[in-house]
Amino acid sequence: MVLFAGFYVEANLNYVVAQLGRTKDMRAFLGQRYPGLQDKLAWFYNEYAARTRAADKKTLYRRGIRLKLRRRFPGFAQLYRFRNDLAHGVVNSSARSLAKAHCLRKQAKDVVTSLFAIAARHGHAIPTPIDYYKAIGMQRPITLPNIRLQPTAAAQP
Repeated sequence: MVLFAGFYVEANLNYVVAQLGRTKDMRAFLGQRYPGLQDKLAWFYNEYAARTRAADKKTLYRRGIRLKLRRRFPGFAQLYRFRNDLAHGVVNSSARSLAKAHCLRKQAKDVVTSLFAIAARHGHAIPTPIDYYKAIGMQRPITLPNIRLQPTAAAQP
């Protein structure tokens, strides 16, 4: 669940940047053909959420973008650390607690919702390509009115 949450954030960030037509701009700013998740999110924040834009990656990090990302996107640090540890063959403690995993999953969904909202505030109404439940291969939970059903007959062996 946590593994998927980290990749869910990155996949949607890639999608948003591509829909904005800014992939080349992002790569040029970061000076990397395949930037990492934190760098991509830092670029996005710099371009669409920062009060004043940094002129280059070095300045962006000198101005404390890591802390800004962690404040703006709660749970990002844990998701980022888990994803990077896993990429290097280490499963860290984020996956040991089901409660923590659920919390990080919700935070990942919130980060993605924020990305689309930030783009929308700048006049880019980007349709979400896939929702979280479809992405993980589950059906969305059905919420029914609070109705009590009579028990059915017990199944026979």
